[in-house]
Amino acid sequence: MTGGFLVNPRVRVLWGDVNLSSYDGGGGIPKGQTVVYDVEVDLSKEGNGPTATMKWDPTGPGYAVYEKLIEEKVAEQITIEFFYSGKKKITFFFVWSGHRINYGNNMEVTVKMQSELAGLINANPRSTAQAGEEEAGMSPTEMVEKAKEQFGLTSQEDFVQYSPATLQSFEKIKLLNGYGKDWTFGNNVAQIAKQTGDSLFANNIGGANLVFFSPYSWEGAEGVEEVIPATATSPSPPEPNLRYGYLLGPAIIDTITRDTDWKPPQQPNTKSPANQSLPVKPEKATSSSQNPPSKPQEEEANADGAAASTSSPLGTSNGASNLNFTNKENEVGPAKQIALNQEGISKLTLTAFMCPVLCGIKPNDIIFIPSLTGEYIEDWIVESTSYNQSNGSVSIGIQATRTYGSGTPMQESIAQQYLIQAIDNGLVGPNATLESWESYAWGSQGSLPPAPLR
Repeated sequence: MTGGFLVNPRVRVLWGDVNLSSYDGGGGIPKGQTVVYDVEVDLSKEGNGPTATMKWDPTGPGYAVYEKLIEEKVAEQITIEFFYSGKKKITFFFVWSGHRINYGNNMEVTVKMQSELAGLINANPRSTAQAGEEEAGMSPTEMVEKAKEQFGLTSQEDFVQYSPATLQSFEKIKLLNGYGKDWTFGNNVAQIAKQTGDSLFANNIGGANLVFFSPYSWEGAEGVEEVIPATATSPSPPEPNLRYGYLLGPAIIDTITRDTDWKPPQQPNTKSPANQSLPVKPEKATSSSQNPPSKPQEEEANADGAAASTSSPLGTSNGASNLNFTNKENEVGPAKQIALNQEGISKLTLTAFMCPVLCGIKPNDIIFIPSLTGEYIEDWIVESTSYNQSNGSVSIGIQATRTYGSGTPMQESIAQQYLIQAIDNGLVGPNATLESWESYAWGSQGSLPPAPLR
């Protein structure tokens, strides 16, 4: 709410050039009527690729529109955008991957979607060999580029990205070689990330891409990895390879749960970043294939092109994956691996209304929760986010993790700057007011200015 007027979050769904949130009309459906509802998008820091679902108008005319789109536009992208009009937004790109239909008294059509990333990185298993000169070795970025070449993915620009701390750490890492039998590109880069102590973030924010992120709590990230303050008014979509910071408190949190789960050292707290599920590849309709290729169709063709002949044999021999990487220089890798594992000990779960300041929050961002007295602040790493539209509102489900300990920041210098911001803007401390939190969440009286971090 701002200035006494209710400001609603918006959701826009496009299937190719067809607006499903405000249909053009025809076939018994009035112009401007929505044909989809209960739209949900899920993102994970590692372990799974982006997925989405939406309910479809189950009436006869509504289902007729769905059948027509399946016939004519099944190969085209589905764009889902959560936004505030003229303000913040976040956009996801999906492809159709199936549906679930209930008949009877409870008629319901649920459309399933996955990122085209699954088809790009897990479509074709190969056997690969990536080896540098014995004296020099290969940097992790060189090995990733070699893997892209071997898997036929060199045409994908900005397909693999890196956080600033990851790039700096790679200057101290040399891998001698890497051999894999019957593995996919997803397995390959996931194994590189494991060697370097990074997590691999598969996402479709602005387009399909993979991002290497160093552990936030790793001491080598201090002074390198910035956490950009989120505001309620910034119109720029988030960059997948950067971290953004969010203060949480009254007027933002609906429910919040903290949980600490200690495991023996031999049991990891991380998930394998290679488990990217592959969607069912639909057959192209004849009418669609006769049209000039659109950008989504070209991207699907790129996925098919990954099956082209390269220096690495295509296909499996026995269905097994043998992963073997050898380090030449990797002094920072073990410390990063330990830090990444420790970051999964404590867990936080919260739900919140998608107020403007939270629009765009994603995995690997940082949540800062200050005490209302202003005495201390906690920082949490976002593990997963779920955007859920229902009955005209949009809620966000967030799971976050951190190292063990209450009230002790993982990155002290960054956390203290956010605590100072919170105190200076009346969010916590003796001058704290609910109106200040409302201003921060909605931008009704201006948002917190970007902090001069670093």
